Amino acid sequence: PFLWHYIFKTRLEGFMNTELVVAVAQILTGAATLTVAVFLAAQLVVQRKVLVRAHEDADRELTLTSLGLLQEYLLSRITDDSLRKVYANRHDDLSRLNATDLDGLTTYFRVGYLLTNTEWKLNRNRNLPGYYIKRFDSLMDSEGGRQYYVKWGRAILNQLKLVEIADEVYENLEGGPVPASAGQAIGFVKI
Repeated sequence: PFLWHYIFKTRLEGFMNTELVVAVAQILTGAATLTVAVFLAAQLVVQRKVLVRAHEDADRELTLTSLGLLQEYLLSRITDDSLRKVYANRHDDLSRLNATDLDGLTTYFRVGYLLTNTEWKLNRNRNLPGYYIKRFDSLMDSEGGRQYYVKWGRAILNQLKLVEIADEVYENLEGGPVPASAGQAIGFVKI
C-alpha cells in the first residue's frame, strides 16, 4: 500500500530523477536507431547480391540467345538448299549474280554483319579480338564477301574498333587497303 500511495500522491519529479529518465530514453532511442540502421545496411548487402546474381543471369541469357542466333545463322547455309547454292557462288564477282542470287547472298552477309555488330554492342568477347577477326575472315573469305564489305558491310558496323578489325581482315585477305569508296557508317557509337 505504501508504494501505491507514494506513486499516486507524489509528483513525477519527486518519484524519479527526470534527467535519468531522459538519458535512458535517449540511450534506448539511439540503440533502436542503430538497430534499424544495421538492419537496413544488411538489407542493402542482400539486395546488392540479388542484383549481381540477376545481372549475371541476364548476361548468361543474352550469351545463350546470341549463340543460338549465331548457330542458326551458320546452319542456315547448310540446311537451306537455296541458300547453300547461292552461298557457293560467293567466290564470284557480285555483278555476275542474277538478282535473286544477289539478294540471297547479300541478305546472308547483312545478317552476319548485323549479328557481329550486335554482339560487339552487347560486349560479347570484346576482349578477344581474335573472335571478331575469325568472324570477319569467314564473311570476307571470298571475292563476293569482300565486295559486299566495301559496298555495304562496312557501313553496317558503327563501332570504330570493330571497323578497324574488319579493315585489317579485309587488307590481309585482299592484299591492299580498303578503298576510299568503301561504305561509311552513319555515325560511330562511343563505348
